[in-house]
Amino acid sequence: MPGIRFDKLAEKFTAALELAGATVLLTGAPSARPLTLGVISEGETFRLEVYLWAVTFGGKGRGRPDERRIQLTNVDRFTLKAGVKTILGGWSEEEGVFAFWDVRRHLGFSAGSPSLQISAKTLQRAANVGFATEIRDVREGKETAIAVHPDYLMWYLREYERLYDCGAEARDAAGLVDAEPEAEREFIDSGASDAEQSRRHQVVSVLRTFREARFRPMVLRAYGFRCCLTGVALRLVDAAHVVPVSDPTHTDEPRNGVALNPLLHRAYDAGLLGLLPGGRTAIHTRLLAGLKKNKLDAGLEVLTGMIPQEMRMPGSPDLRPTDDLLLRGLKARGWTDAEIRRASA
Repeated sequence: MPGIRFDKLAEKFTAALELAGATVLLTGAPSARPLTLGVISEGETFRLEVYLWAVTFGGKGRGRPDERRIQLTNVDRFTLKAGVKTILGGWSEEEGVFAFWDVRRHLGFSAGSPSLQISAKTLQRAANVGFATEIRDVREGKETAIAVHPDYLMWYLREYERLYDCGAEARDAAGLVDAEPEAEREFIDSGASDAEQSRRHQVVSVLRTFREARFRPMVLRAYGFRCCLTGVALRLVDAAHVVPVSDPTHTDEPRNGVALNPLLHRAYDAGLLGLLPGGRTAIHTRLLAGLKKNKLDAGLEVLTGMIPQEMRMPGSPDLRPTDDLLLRGLKARGWTDAEIRRASA
């Protein structure tokens, strides 16, 4: 498992953020560790300092064929800065995932090429599930190592401190990704103390944000990262809920999503654009009349010029929004039964 130059690791990290829809601003040299970035995503802005190494085989000669590691070379120490997220991790070319450790535990370390370990099994599970955790026995006690698929890098950047703060209770986090509420409740209640139950409750809270984070990459992959109406990619595509999040019956399953460019996404959520059963499209005439009355219809021809008569659907039937979902999405956005019938005629 050969090493990878830091600038190539930086490219992988940056590309993963951009594919997740973030705007990334390089604020330092791309070849200098740490990688320093400004990140803008969904109205949130933060600064990053990223220490990355290639994940390589570890435990050579110790009977540990499953062991992987990063070696902390060419750094003397890590420093936490106010208002900056400091990330400590590596890239596994073998599994195509990132591995991360809590930098707060490693502000000081001995010389002589110190290393941090993670198992190949954890990396493999992250490649399949999206993320995985393991608790390792180290000299200082127990340490949480987290492996993350690139699709969920933004999720990790938002949640990593909460997950590390769960300690050993994060051990089985990936196994609860698709757990029903009853299983989550059982997991929390089985904690041996109030403090343990509190940490388990935090694990469940973090997992719920992971389920939400899964929605975007699943939907965009289903549509080939292209808007279902314009066919535009260019990393200018959103994952829009068919039955919106404001509806208590909504789900984060990929079939409850469509890929739309940001303008059409807003038109859809506002109810102006309708996605009808069968994948046909329509403009909400009642809303349009109100816009015209208030002289807010400028650019209508630009909008309608982007909208074909039918959506492009995913190739797999399991990923296509059903007629029932499309109907519920219309009604949640203010379309009446009569308006839906007229638009569908």
